[in-house]
Amino acid sequence: MNNRLLGTITIIICAPALLIEEPLLRGQDNAPITGIASMLFMAGWICSNIGMWRMRATGTGKWGRAVLLVQLVVLVLAFMFGLLEATGLLGRESIVSNVTDAAWPLSILWMIVVGVTVIAAKRLSGWQRFVPLLCPLWFPVAITDNSLDSLWRHGGGASSGSATPRFCGPCWATLSCAATARSTKC
Repeated sequence: MNNRLLGTITIIICAPALLIEEPLLRGQDNAPITGIASMLFMAGWICSNIGMWRMRATGTGKWGRAVLLVQLVVLVLAFMFGLLEATGLLGRESIVSNVTDAAWPLSILWMIVVGVTVIAAKRLSGWQRFVPLLCPLWFPVAITDNSLDSLWRHGGGASSGSATPRFCGPCWATLSCAATARSTKC
């Protein structure tokens, strides 16, 4: 599978997964929808991770390779949580469920390390170098957005809707382009 195909898969499934999830949920909990959207998102992110590995975006040394390997392991664990959530195979009290559930936020936080390493390695040029660091910044947006949304609802107003998917989707689509393109044109 070449990098262009990896990028196409990522753009088709990763970014839209979060954009589609919110309207399908309509403010309700639905483990199968959330789990499937999570698996699609993680599958696309894994494709971007493989693209960065192939491009040696984090450098050619041991640290650069280790950063992406750790990210891949955490992404696979997060994917497994999506599977567990969608199927209900294990209860929330299961250690496997808790470990894989923790992988989701850890993958986002570790992406900051990946982003800084990509910038320091200087293997990507121009705007591509900064995209991996931009992607995890949606996490603080999500926390802030959810806090503001909760305050809005408790204050008696109508929900404003989540800005998280609208910020996150374009970030991951851009990562797909940056991590799989041979040039700075996408």
